[in-house]
Amino acid sequence: MKGAWSLVVLGLSLPAWCAEPSEPENGLSWLRIMASASRQLNYTGTFVYRHGNETEASRIVHFVNEAGGEFEKLETLDGPPREVIRTNDQVTCYLPSTRTVLIEKRSARRFPVLFPAELTSSITDHYDVRQTGMDRAAGYDCRIVLLIPRDRLRYGHQFCAEASSGLPLRAKTFNEKGVLLESFAFTELKLGGKFDRDQVKSAYAAKSRDWKVGRSASLSTGRPGRTGWVLASELPGFKKLTESQRSTAGRQATVSHLVYSDGLAAVSVFIEPLPKTMPSRSLSHQGAVNIYVRLVADHMVTALGEVPAETVMRIANSLEYRAGTGR
Repeated sequence: MKGAWSLVVLGLSLPAWCAEPSEPENGLSWLRIMASASRQLNYTGTFVYRHGNETEASRIVHFVNEAGGEFEKLETLDGPPREVIRTNDQVTCYLPSTRTVLIEKRSARRFPVLFPAELTSSITDHYDVRQTGMDRAAGYDCRIVLLIPRDRLRYGHQFCAEASSGLPLRAKTFNEKGVLLESFAFTELKLGGKFDRDQVKSAYAAKSRDWKVGRSASLSTGRPGRTGWVLASELPGFKKLTESQRSTAGRQATVSHLVYSDGLAAVSVFIEPLPKTMPSRSLSHQGAVNIYVRLVADHMVTALGEVPAETVMRIANSLEYRAGTGR
């Protein structure tokens, strides 16, 4: 997917080929096809992930059995070895170099493109969605689909979906200035094939029985309901998706967790009592994910998401505690 970003539309630079006649009416349909293909197809392949100056190659195997269960194995091909095994929403990550196993649950957003399971037409309120032409990737013809944000609170995305199945073969994420933040692209891919459980078994499961086991906050005890934390000023398009209080083993204090989403991008907010070591206000990023920390009402607020820094900062800075309320 080469080509300079030459036009400026709605605050995001666009590739030169965007000057071709577009088909906006087909854009949302192709997003839904891509989301479905990522979950329902059998495929094996090698892809390259790039962010900043770092490049990482990985191999993925994805199967769906007759009962509809999803099975996936993801392993790095360079750098420290890592292996991720997913069975439906149960994810186990093996880190041989540190003899560690990490276990977590994940939502319905799946690799290779992390679309929500249900894409609604409201996405077009915040993104100009276009199907703009054809290209080639990993030996397959693919359709180019753009998501152009209508403001500076969201990222732009560029996809190339396999022409027949809709499986995303290539994806790029651009910031509000049109600068490339991260990308992934299949370099080798086989579509189809019968379900083979042996291909999605861990190579480390047997030898990891005495490794250290870590469990994410998503596996902690959660109580959905009002936390008392609200936005004094809501952000255009971002609505509260979930709200809960979480208790984690080994910690006395509970953590409030809120998620805001515009139907595509999501921002997670964690509010917890101040730790013993006093943190400072900070903004950092990991690839396309921005992380912002601030202190408010004797609590530490951490907001993070694959959105511009302005978005996580505005959400975190707008949070305030109102006892007995929640919205």
